[in-house]
Amino acid sequence: MAQIRFRFAPEKLVQALVFFAQHGVRDLDKMKAAKLLFHADKYHLLQYGRPVIGDQYACMEYGPVPSASLNVMNDVVAHDKHFKPLVKDLFDEYLTVERSMFRKYPVFRARKDPDLDVFSESDVEALDYAQKNYGSTPAWKLSEQSHDEPSWRLANEQRAPGSSVIMDYRLFFEGHPEAAGMLRFVEAQQEDRDAAEELATGRTVQSERHLAGAGR
Repeated sequence: MAQIRFRFAPEKLVQALVFFAQHGVRDLDKMKAAKLLFHADKYHLLQYGRPVIGDQYACMEYGPVPSASLNVMNDVVAHDKHFKPLVKDLFDEYLTVERSMFRKYPVFRARKDPDLDVFSESDVEALDYAQKNYGSTPAWKLSEQSHDEPSWRLANEQRAPGSSVIMDYRLFFEGHPEAAGMLRFVEAQQEDRDAAEELATGRTVQSERHLAGAGR
């Protein structure tokens, strides 16, 4: 069975971090951000059939982590010179990384208000849900609590110590029988995307063969 996949939207990641920072999340380090994104994405997936950010989640030692988002945040904090220009420009415009001798990890601070136009109304609803319910909880506590998530526990059974495994979005529905209908909808949507991709790939192969034959 094919994994449920969505397209990662880095512009939404940036604006989600700005949203959290502008709504009173003071200790917004990488771990805190990852856990808030998880709760926003899970909420939106169960309610509306897709996550907000569209990232692929990994089961890691400290809980579920949005993979591409973590890579971006790592690049920002490390000032990686290979950081993609478009995302770097967005970060530079909307966020700053604050380091302090009194704080163990760097945190993200907002330079300006978020651009909410990149979100739907339900996206903002999900971000607001995550911020209000988990924004004041310390990152270490959110990490501990995430180990109680059925999605993480099931994925963790397949994870070797010190490694990570992909968390299929189907796992997010574990423990939520009321969302069974939404899961069927999400699976049907993925089947449609897979069929469209297969058809497009077939057409590309046929076109390449036609061009190769014409060149002989």
